[in-house]
Amino acid sequence: MHTRRSALCLLLALTLSAAGSAQETHLLVLPHVQADRVARRVTIAAEATGIGEHDTAEFFLIAPHSGNDYEALARSLATAGDIDRCLRFIGLTPGLGIDVAAYRFWPRGERVTIWFKAAGSNTAPLRAESLILDDRTGQPLPPDGLVYVQAPTNGVTPGDSPSAHPVDADSRGAIAANYNEAFTLFDVPRAAPQGTVYAQQTVNPAHILPAGQRLDIIIEPELPAGRKRVRRLDLAITSAAVATQSLARLQFALAPPGDTAGRDALGMNALLRQITTLCRERVDPFVTLRVHEDVQIGALKAFCLILASIETDRGIRLEPPAAGHLYYKAYIPDNALRDRETRIMQPVELTFTCAAGGAITVTLLDIQEHWHADQVKPTLTFSTHTVDSPVALKDQLGALGDDLPILLVFVPGDLTHGELMRWMAPILTSHPTVHVFTPVTQP
Repeated sequence: MHTRRSALCLLLALTLSAAGSAQETHLLVLPHVQADRVARRVTIAAEATGIGEHDTAEFFLIAPHSGNDYEALARSLATAGDIDRCLRFIGLTPGLGIDVAAYRFWPRGERVTIWFKAAGSNTAPLRAESLILDDRTGQPLPPDGLVYVQAPTNGVTPGDSPSAHPVDADSRGAIAANYNEAFTLFDVPRAAPQGTVYAQQTVNPAHILPAGQRLDIIIEPELPAGRKRVRRLDLAITSAAVATQSLARLQFALAPPGDTAGRDALGMNALLRQITTLCRERVDPFVTLRVHEDVQIGALKAFCLILASIETDRGIRLEPPAAGHLYYKAYIPDNALRDRETRIMQPVELTFTCAAGGAITVTLLDIQEHWHADQVKPTLTFSTHTVDSPVALKDQLGALGDDLPILLVFVPGDLTHGELMRWMAPILTSHPTVHVFTPVTQP
């Protein structure tokens, strides 16, 4: 059956290709998938896997080679590569999927609406989200659409086909996932780490798809041609150079990348009003933070707490840190990490001290764990090293042979961002995860 269908699709594709040599066609037909450029629609032939009521469903749709049919609603008969070609044919451009190592926790791209329809029937199509329940709410997933993204090419071995699409080369074959998956064509438009949502999203008993049922998966852009949901913005932070800064002294400029010159500086309230207006216009603001070197860490920390409260699927989405910057959550670390007795790891600690005249000295504390058979907790030993330059700090970390790529950094609140990054820049390659602590304010 599959062989006859494939031959028919290929014959039709050749026929259309021949017709297109005389004039451009608005159709693209590939094995088990077709695209209509005028209707802005892609239709995929698929079949239901037959997973049942309240079974865990991690995927809306998987590729033909995938072995994850036990947790997917349907299996595509078309490859991810051919589906991707069809999406581009109707004018869509993929965005970027998540990359946890690069601090990209939000899939960035335009959204599509995906419908499931029984092939050859007159039944109404069902939105993909309606087929899955969120067991925490007892309701179907919100009808927010899915984000069209480009899977990364690194880390995938395509085997005999070097040009294979990354999803076709990956064993999961996740064409449409309902958690944040790096190797997929479609991701959910929210922060949904796999470990957080696993087993909480299950098959909706109101819409069970019988095993083997032939389906048409219909994909359409969410917005009309010419409209975009994604808005990339730079958020520049500056402050008056005073002895002690505060959140109230910070000033902001929110503008497209490279377009901050000449923009009026905004206070906190004006910035929040601007962000609110964007979000009400169905815009997804993807924001890159750019901190001026004179901004003090104490004031920056206060602002990062605000950022964390508005970074939601209805608010802003923080992009990976710009060059010369830390990820913004580095400035709002878990205070439990201060306690050496209860934390589960012992990273190197760096303590910054401002000497008279403004000179900075960094003290490096190396903590070693020693486990003994008759003890529940290890014994800790400490060695202290004073370093007087960023180069010396890099050399000292290298001499320790530390293989834990994490640093706990303790700084005075009035240390400037520029001074901190002068020390951090040489060591971020070996120690990319940084937690920055300021003195605890006593009530």
